[in-house]
Amino acid sequence: MKKMIKPVLVAVLAAGAILHTPIHTFAKSSSDIQSEIDDLQKKQEENSNKQSELEGQINNAESEQSDNLAEQDNLLAKLDDLNNQIDKNENALNDKEDEITETNEKIEKISGEIVETEDDIDKREDKLSDRLVSIQQNGGDVQYLQVLMGSKNFGDMVNRLNAVTTIMDSDKELLNGYIQAKQKLEDQKQQREDEKQNLQDQKDKLVDIKSDLKAQASEQEDLKQQLEDEYSKLEDQILSAEEQKELAANQAEALRLAQEDAESEQADLAAQEKAAAEAKAAAAAAQKAAESKQESSSSSSKSSSSSKSSSSSKASNSSSSSSSSSAKSAQAGIFSWPAQGRLSSGFGVRNDPFGSGSTGNHYGQDIANATGTPIHAAADGRVSRSGTMNGYGNVIIVTHSINGRTYETLYGHLSSREVSVGEKVSRGQEIAKMGNTGASTGSHLHFEIHEGTWNGAKSNAVDPMKYF
Repeated sequence: MKKMIKPVLVAVLAAGAILHTPIHTFAKSSSDIQSEIDDLQKKQEENSNKQSELEGQINNAESEQSDNLAEQDNLLAKLDDLNNQIDKNENALNDKEDEITETNEKIEKISGEIVETEDDIDKREDKLSDRLVSIQQNGGDVQYLQVLMGSKNFGDMVNRLNAVTTIMDSDKELLNGYIQAKQKLEDQKQQREDEKQNLQDQKDKLVDIKSDLKAQASEQEDLKQQLEDEYSKLEDQILSAEEQKELAANQAEALRLAQEDAESEQADLAAQEKAAAEAKAAAAAAQKAAESKQESSSSSSKSSSSSKSSSSSKASNSSSSSSSSSAKSAQAGIFSWPAQGRLSSGFGVRNDPFGSGSTGNHYGQDIANATGTPIHAAADGRVSRSGTMNGYGNVIIVTHSINGRTYETLYGHLSSREVSVGEKVSRGQEIAKMGNTGASTGSHLHFEIHEGTWNGAKSNAVDPMKYF
């Protein structure tokens, strides 16, 4: 009887032990893992499209930069031409200034000559006036006739005629000289005034040209500055796109490694499920063989029945314990707190912490504490970024595949980083130290959770508090 009982007990206990193993070892089912793999493959496809889009953005920005540089070169040529014209204009203005100065000197010299001429004219006017008065008092030409008629002889008359002619010529010369001197004075004055006005008009024209050229040069300088600003913005876009492209490449690698992990886990699960199924079939066959032998002895049947009841009870208790543990784990939250400290700024709209007076979106939770406070991974995953990012300073991004979905957590403003891209991390593992790098107003951890992969627009960001 003992010999018959022993094989039955061994078969039943072995089956119970084999069937108990997968229940205790695997929290995920094969369908859960397949769901994770499908999600990772989808994210990899999205990531590939994102990298192509970023590559297109970089190419477009670089093309715009090339056009921008060509425009800047064209503007520089125009500016050089304008500056040359301005220099020529300045030289012409200087020449005109010299001519005006020279003309003013001539006018001053002529002014002296004019004074002398005016004195001479005054004297001639006095003489002419005296002569005219004398003629008027003596009856004009009658006096000349009386002088001739008073001649004693022909010779005396000729002498008197010559004298009268000389006097008349002198009067005529005096009058003509006065008229010529007067006209010369007026001509000289008008000539110098015309010359001076002409030079002033030329100078005014050059001043207008200079003003116009400087206005054009100023416009070109403003346009050049706009192009330089635009080039700088394009440079920032390229740097941002290249940074995101690098991150996308790291994300792709993290997703690939996560898929490998999931596939490896799926293979292990399939192998163990297969082994468990084979063991279950073997145990069932052994149990059936034992039961057929039980008919020969009622005591053996009772013993076998008691053993089965005991084994079944243990399996049931183990299954119940596992189910309870699984339920408790699910209720514990997907992510754990990444650091000790106080919440200093929450998720959502807030005032600019740098005091600009504007408001903006805050895409994470800030946990403040002393520099060097340990930072822990909020869940199992792969590091997809470990470096610096604009605004974040030192930053780490971890890619997670949880319950068939992809998440990414971001840890910013770190004083130091302790993990590298592609490295596998575990929940609660120390990955960094708290700090004050990047756009930060004090030592704290900026923590983000993204439902999907991180992107520049932060369109996948959610309030981390919903996951704790």
